Amino acid sequence: MFNPLRFLWRVNNRFKKWDEDTIKEYQRKQVDKLLKFAVKKSQFYSTFYTDYDLTDFCNLPFINKQLFMDNFTQLNTVGLTREECINHCLEKEQSRDFSEYYKGYLVGMSTGTSGNRGIEFVSKLETIMMQLLVFFRFPFPKTRKIHLAFILRVFSPGFGHDGRKIRITYVNPLDTMETIVEKLNTLNPNLLSGPPSVLQVLARAKKEGLLKVSPLLIISYGEVLSSNVKKIVEKDFNCSVVEVYKSSESFIALPCKDGKLHINEDTTFIEVLDKNNQPVKPGKPGFAVVTDFIKRKTPIIRYKLNDLITIDPEHCSCGSKFRVIKQVHGRADDIILGRKINSDELQFILPDYIRRSIISSSEYIEEYNVIQTSPENLTIKLQLSSNVETLVKKDIEGSIQQNLVSIFTKHESEVPELEFLYVSLKQDFDKKLRRIQRNFEKDFLK
Repeated sequence: MFNPLRFLWRVNNRFKKWDEDTIKEYQRKQVDKLLKFAVKKSQFYSTFYTDYDLTDFCNLPFINKQLFMDNFTQLNTVGLTREECINHCLEKEQSRDFSEYYKGYLVGMSTGTSGNRGIEFVSKLETIMMQLLVFFRFPFPKTRKIHLAFILRVFSPGFGHDGRKIRITYVNPLDTMETIVEKLNTLNPNLLSGPPSVLQVLARAKKEGLLKVSPLLIISYGEVLSSNVKKIVEKDFNCSVVEVYKSSESFIALPCKDGKLHINEDTTFIEVLDKNNQPVKPGKPGFAVVTDFIKRKTPIIRYKLNDLITIDPEHCSCGSKFRVIKQVHGRADDIILGRKINSDELQFILPDYIRRSIISSSEYIEEYNVIQTSPENLTIKLQLSSNVETLVKKDIEGSIQQNLVSIFTKHESEVPELEFLYVSLKQDFDKKLRRIQRNFEKDFLK
């Protein structure tokens, strides 16, 4: 029988008191339990692991979104089919009525990109456990009642809550910005949450005096939170911005009281691997591989995300030994590739370097988009403030080129040809924002 008070006590005790050895031993036991459950209850895993030694966890095969979706009917442990879950999600998205459970389960679709969307599927108990994890571990401001406005394209009943001390209200980002601002002004939440692209637009509305809310804290998720967007939002709202890291596969990380992003080590096991599937040392970027200890209706075991993250080599000042994610870099196909000087090898360049090169070049840049179609070519789309003269544009191009030359040179790579386009870049809130995109495939991570 699930005991919420006991669960809360354990969540608090683990985060504050466990050392590294205790964390590793707990994770080893949870992995063992999960594997035994999966091969017994899931037809997919029973077949998938036929020729593997379950005691050799690090050599078990990965799954990914494509494999998960292709085998969803056999993978889930409650007998639902992929088709009925997708039909339910599409029906709810058309009606925008997310108050309904499907056969007693919460079924939703992840945001995804380029049409590559996944099913998020949890039981009521799994939902309660994740909610308790957030409510008890998240550093909420000290106030009598929390009212959080939750902005995300995809919604399910699991996101809603109306308790005595915490209330969560969903706001649909697909409404017009005028409607969103009006709704937020009516709700007057003291916490605001949403993807960075939405938060940046709301910050502009706040600066212009259209948005009246004054939140105590802002929470970012769903996209990469760049340093410049964080500064803009914090300045215009005059409050701190913290980041959470959640995928449809697992609730991976939450901020502590010091604002650092800690992996939920007791509910999620994260491996960080290089292109050869070997562990990388803290301080170096690698692919995130997720194993979730809560979900049993759709077991998540060695699920290889397309995300690149870096683990902080230092422990957090808050005292917890739960690992800190120093940076979420974004998708692997948002990594720019430079061709090494005097070699045909490719060198990866993290997108944050490119972001900084663009945004630091001029105060006239309002939006930008960088597209790499080959190691030799970069297209840079810029949206500038109105009435910018041609001479100023040339100065901006020269500054960006100078910054990028410095970045590629430091990475011992040839500088690509740059093409500048001046366009209107309207953000589509139906998709995740990707300012840096690489449009060719290559196995590159070192």
